[in-house]
Amino acid sequence: MANQKKKMSFEEALAGLEKSADILKKDGTTLEAAIEGFEQGIEYYNYCNDMLNDAKQKIEFFEKKEA
Repeated sequence: MANQKKKMSFEEALAGLEKSADILKKDGTTLEAAIEGFEQGIEYYNYCNDMLNDAKQKIEFFEKKEA
């Protein structure tokens, strides 16, 4: 996923996070699949969080610039 991050939209990353969560909630998920889903979910979460923080910083910058 590391190479895909730069090309992924927020919506794509969010969908990946939701898919990871579904894997964890699914009955009969093996431990290996749960661990992999959890690790991928953390990566998607961090990616989404970084994008949101970047957007927040841009908004704050433009708000200060307008004031």
